[in-house]
Amino acid sequence: MAKGIRLTFFASLVFVIAASAQYKSIPVFRLGGTIAFGLSHMASNNIGIGGMAGAEKLFSKSFAAELEISYTYFTGDKVFYMEGKNKAFAAPLLAGIKAYPFRNVYASLRTGAVYFLLNPMHSARISLGYGAAGGINLPRSNNRLNLQMSYTGFQFEGINRGYTTLAAAIIIR
Repeated sequence: MAKGIRLTFFASLVFVIAASAQYKSIPVFRLGGTIAFGLSHMASNNIGIGGMAGAEKLFSKSFAAELEISYTYFTGDKVFYMEGKNKAFAAPLLAGIKAYPFRNVYASLRTGAVYFLLNPMHSARISLGYGAAGGINLPRSNNRLNLQMSYTGFQFEGINRGYTTLAAAIIIR
């Protein structure tokens, strides 16, 4: 049964790739700022600020491959540190597939790596990361603005940690 499901999935994947092989599109880039909130197990910090850069290329009218890198510095610390420093940050590099159910509205599933440092840590670490995003690309009359909400998660010391980001970016063709 499992072998049949895998074979069906592989055949469907080959069909989608072959059917969309003739589809031509140019890569689209985006660059912008982010605000992080809804943090879970992120060193007592409650908000973060940062930036993001991403690229995507449509491989059919409804699907695109994407790559996104961002940096978030976690501010708003509720804890007093003797050194007076807040050093928590996260920098994920995630790749994923975007689905466009409507012309300018999308949803995305992502996976990749997260380079991070939490306040109690002495040195930064890399962990497997995952995420999901949804957003809208405003039309050209609005100077091609991208608004996106995403969740990025990773595991450290057996605890699932993550944060939600709200991003506004310009689209560059």
